Amino acid sequence: MQTPKNDFTAKLFSTFGNLRYSTKPLFLSYKPQTFALKGGHAREIMKRVQIGDLLVRSYNNYLDGFFVPGTFTHAGLYLGPVTEDNLRKIAKVDLSNPHINPGDQTVIHAIGNQVYLDHLIDFCRCDGLAIMRFPRQLKATSGQSIPDHLQAYLADPTPSSISEASPPPAEEEEPKKGKKAKQKKVEEPVAAPEPVKLDDETLKLIENEKKIAYALAQGKAVDFQQIQKLLYLIALKQLKAPSDYDFGFDHFACTACTELVYFITKSICWINDLQPTPQKVFFKSRRVILPDAFVDCGLEEVWKEVH
Repeated sequence: MQTPKNDFTAKLFSTFGNLRYSTKPLFLSYKPQTFALKGGHAREIMKRVQIGDLLVRSYNNYLDGFFVPGTFTHAGLYLGPVTEDNLRKIAKVDLSNPHINPGDQTVIHAIGNQVYLDHLIDFCRCDGLAIMRFPRQLKATSGQSIPDHLQAYLADPTPSSISEASPPPAEEEEPKKGKKAKQKKVEEPVAAPEPVKLDDETLKLIENEKKIAYALAQGKAVDFQQIQKLLYLIALKQLKAPSDYDFGFDHFACTACTELVYFITKSICWINDLQPTPQKVFFKSRRVILPDAFVDCGLEEVWKEVH
């Protein structure tokens, strides 16, 4: 997941996501503590959810709802148990980070440029939620092929960024009679950024993703339980350093959550046509995945409650 480049936009949408409005009477409340989903809903969700399920949630009368079309405005991936030991060995994160909360039932999600690991019950503090599940037997339909941008990633997950060639230094003008020649400012050439070096563990994960994607492209069935651990490991690594690989998204603060879910599940989600598409978000057409796409793409709807 590439983090949004505009920190101001990320902070703006984070603020919008905490502001609820009322029309009668007209007022705004910041971080309200009441939600339509109650304890009974949370207990039902906790019983039904399984590792690898996609969770999408909605809020009533929040300002960010004006800018994200559809019913749902946020998405996450259910990881199940995440221990401090796993966070040390796999994610290699600072356990004092307040955004990372290990536990028996956890959800990974992104808000703006920050990746969170939260308890499921905290993720359920909302007004609507749906649990969406991948088929237990994954199989591509006839004629489906791996998207070009995913093939490019699997072939080379660390491409060098090619910078534009710097223009040659400007030559000094010959002085005119009676006038002093003007010296043109010579800009220093910009060095191309070094490619990111991936560790052996990450390269092994990518190789396993490649095997899964190509097996599906060849028409083979893949058992979802066999790849749960792979998704789990990819997800935990995003807590330390989210991927900045470009998969064709117009990176935008309020859709960073869907980019994260896409990156974790990219080896399989393409068979459900979960790809960035042009959508009008914040008054502009952008290539994104909206949270509603996870509900509308044909995944199994395990549970849904929207108020």
